[in-house]
Amino acid sequence: MIEWTVDLSTGVPLLDVHHRTIFEWLAELERAAVDERTLFAVYALVRLKHYTRDHFAAEEALMKSAGFPGLAEHMAEHAAFRTRLGELQLKSMEQDISTDTVKLLSDWLTHHITKTDMAYVPYLKKSK
Repeated sequence: MIEWTVDLSTGVPLLDVHHRTIFEWLAELERAAVDERTLFAVYALVRLKHYTRDHFAAEEALMKSAGFPGLAEHMAEHAAFRTRLGELQLKSMEQDISTDTVKLLSDWLTHHITKTDMAYVPYLKKSK
């Protein structure tokens, strides 16, 4: 079962809430994939896509205001993930989303938080 853990905490309350919510939508997507509920999988992907768009915008604004030097690269990772979600949304209308696909998304998100996101944490804490 996909879930957010304290190991994924950035220490930035707003972003941790966002990350937990993204993991909740991934868990919903996982349940839909296991149960082969295509319509709900499409819905979960749409919600995930919209929520990550808003989260990424908030995260990028915080990084920008903190003067994070890796902003452009971070934004490029976000853009690639949004593109991937859009592709999966289109694919989900034609066939069921597999649990492998959900795992791929979960692994990407976990890696992104633990490596890429953690790189900006010191800048955000310093700018408070």
